[in-house]
Amino acid sequence: MIPAMIPRASTFAFVLAACTASAEDVRPPENELYFPTGMAMSPDDGVLFVTSANSDLRYDSGTIAAIDVETVDRVVTAYKTSGEIADGCTADQESTGTIECEEAGFLIGGGGVRIGNFTSALGVQDKGGGNLRLLVPVRGDPSVTWVEWDGAARALSCGGGQGFELCDGDHRLTRLRDDAELPELPAEPFAVYVDSVAEIAVVTHLSSGTVSLVDSPSAGTPVLADAVSGLFGGSGTARGATGVAGRQPGDGNIIYVQSRTEDRIQMVSIAREAGGLPFLVPSSYFFLNGVGGAGGSSSDSRGVAFGATGDRAYMINRAPPSLMIYDTQLGATGVPRNRLQGATDICREASSVLVADGGAGERAFVTCFQSGELYVVDPRGASAVEAVTSVGRGPFGLAAAETRQLLFVSTFLEDSIAVVDLDPASASFYRVVMRIGVRS
Repeated sequence: MIPAMIPRASTFAFVLAACTASAEDVRPPENELYFPTGMAMSPDDGVLFVTSANSDLRYDSGTIAAIDVETVDRVVTAYKTSGEIADGCTADQESTGTIECEEAGFLIGGGGVRIGNFTSALGVQDKGGGNLRLLVPVRGDPSVTWVEWDGAARALSCGGGQGFELCDGDHRLTRLRDDAELPELPAEPFAVYVDSVAEIAVVTHLSSGTVSLVDSPSAGTPVLADAVSGLFGGSGTARGATGVAGRQPGDGNIIYVQSRTEDRIQMVSIAREAGGLPFLVPSSYFFLNGVGGAGGSSSDSRGVAFGATGDRAYMINRAPPSLMIYDTQLGATGVPRNRLQGATDICREASSVLVADGGAGERAFVTCFQSGELYVVDPRGASAVEAVTSVGRGPFGLAAAETRQLLFVSTFLEDSIAVVDLDPASASFYRVVMRIGVRS
């Protein structure tokens, strides 16, 4: 399932209504989530950024909202320790031990912006001094939209003016090197990896085997610097690149790219001529042949994440449904070993994977879009599923505030975010303790 393109019988009706509705009627609400997808945490675990994809085209745009994680932590702690239910929250009638809270109490007022439709991911670049840059693949434009976060003002901006602004054209990267003679950004920008040290972002494209590179100097303006196509085989629009992640920020830019049509992981690196823009260099690759059919095969990979040291990669696949763990330590020549360490069965229709340590040690968290579950995988030994938790309909994106022992899961089909307790000493360990947004 690709959340941004989920069919709705009412979609056409909404589009027709939008043709005659006033601008105010189709303006998205500033204090609500609707079809939440991508999420990313600020480096200090203080702010959670989340995209609303506007997947039924009810409004004229999608949004990026900023959630105050300190407030979430305070409400969760009070509920866990004394049973106190904060204003704007109620006991969840469907889930014992969970409270359900309206978004408005946690969204940072004046902190959000409006963007294009059908977003699926976002990445955070640390610019220093509490200031950040968000880089967002937007499938509806298509574009890579960039948005600035002012840490002092606690607000996002993207050139559209004051008050819940719509990002302007200068903040949407749509053409290579901003040159009218060069190609446009390919369709379906999907996943993004951001390296704050190298000051770059790598974007995959779901309907082709293309990977795009954004040069994002912290003191300058981002530019779409390069693109490499034909990295994966397949026919037509099925030849897609999906997950992307870097082994370690700034460690030679060893970046892994997945495909939904091949059982192959393509590695790319970043090169830069003196004084020039960076460019992509496809390097070696390896096959996910440790699980699958008689000969060993895997396809439709949908997510890759690295452990804290970069020496272990976690990769989810849909055919067969599995999480594979690879040894990615650097060998004598500086190339990762890429040896399978362990594998475990997981749910069908896995959407994303995140590696985090909330106090129990490094774990891999996998969202299961079809079943509404969160799988927790312990990587020790040959790896094993440690817990399976029901989180709500259509779980998709993941983000963690490790220092606060909280995990956030966007539930696409419920217009909410499930907050999971990561404290191993808690009675609610690996359970949903709060929902941000009243489930639709």
